[in-house]
This record gives sequence, C-alpha cells and structure tokens, in this order.
Amino acid sequence: MASLSNPSLQIDLLTGSPTYKVTATVNVQLDPFETFLVNAGLPLQLQSKLWGNDGGLNGADDSLVSFTPQSVTRPGTYTFTANFARGTLNEDNSWFDDRDEVYSRFSLVSGSNLFPINVPSIASPDITGYF
Repeated sequence: MASLSNPSLQIDLLTGSPTYKVTATVNVQLDPFETFLVNAGLPLQLQSKLWGNDGGLNGADDSLVSFTPQSVTRPGTYTFTANFARGTLNEDNSWFDDRDEVYSRFSLVSGSNLFPINVPSIASPDITGYF
C-alpha cells in the first residue's frame, strides 16, 4: 500500500535578498502493484503545501503557499524547492508572540477513478522563525 514517510522542511534566507529558499522533502513508498500501475500510466501526483501552525486560540492553521505538484514515477524521495518572498511565510501578527511556525503537508493523489489511492497526508515538523 502506498505511503508517505520522513517529511522534512528547510528554510534558508538567501544572502543579500529578502527571499527564502524553501525545500520540502518526503519519501514515497509504493507496493509492487502500485509501481506497475504507475509504470503503465496511472497518473499519481505528489502535492506539498506550506501551512502556518495556528492551533489553539488563533483558530485553524493558515494556508500559505503551494509548491508545483510533481508526478510520481517511482518509489523514492521527492524534493520540492522554491524561492518565496519573506512576507509569504509570515503567518503570525500577534502582540503576544510574532514567531512564525511553518510546516509542509504532503499528499499523494491518484488522477484516476479506476484506481483511487487513499494515502493519509503527512506533515513535516514545524520550522519556527521570524519570517
């Protein structure tokens, strides 16, 4: 059965720029039958989206930005990399705590109704900073 594991997120400030390089990585496992289906043309898509962790009194988490989805062609590690403006990752404007807590959520989605894949999404650990 398909699964996602080892999610990670890295955020680096680019030197001399108000831009962050964001890298999100996850491992995709497929069983032999799913690998056969992907090789036979089953459209399988991996999605990654950045979220601001706003649990508790602030309400639901904030959807920040999505990476461009990737086609899954085999089991293995997939990496999303993009540069985002500093304000894109700023999810907290609070008087009490203006730290930002950002994580990436990964989802595996089948593009075929003939073979739907139901894989629970997985989130990376939070990155905390002043974005």
